Amino acid sequence: MIELLILYSLKAKNRERTLYSLRSDIIEKFGYFTKPSIGTIHPALKRLLKANVVTIRNDYSQGGKKSTYYGLAMHWTKKFHDLFFTPLSENPTQFFTEVQTRIAVMSLLDDELKQTFINDILIKMESLQLDLKNALDDEYTTFDKYQLALLKKNITDIENYKIFIRNIEENL
Repeated sequence: MIELLILYSLKAKNRERTLYSLRSDIIEKFGYFTKPSIGTIHPALKRLLKANVVTIRNDYSQGGKKSTYYGLAMHWTKKFHDLFFTPLSENPTQFFTEVQTRIAVMSLLDDELKQTFINDILIKMESLQLDLKNALDDEYTTFDKYQLALLKKNITDIENYKIFIRNIEENL
């Protein structure tokens, strides 16, 4: 999902950026839910370069210091859409992070694609919430008090996310 944040940051500034400038921008805009390291961003940039989605330009100062700048290739939007609509993880921990990432960069989509995403995510959340409620009601599975508390918290979190998503939908 870091690739979505990279593409968003490159598009938002609409200019070439260094690795460190990209990291600063990502932390500034998305630090409320992720703070990726250079060691996370650099391999993602390499994947985007390999996919011909990002361009690279090296510049040298008068002192000979090399600076590498990354920009958007002409057809970056297709890759952005492909990444954005990649199926969400079945792992609840990753699921919520992926949802937050996609919501955070959703402004790069047109209204029709935003609506598609909202419809898909609401269906996925209903399904996940039903699975959690079924686990809670399963008479053959026993949970200790901490597991029960987490299960109930996840059910509540999903309900709150659904309300949040519906509010986003109303403001499209």
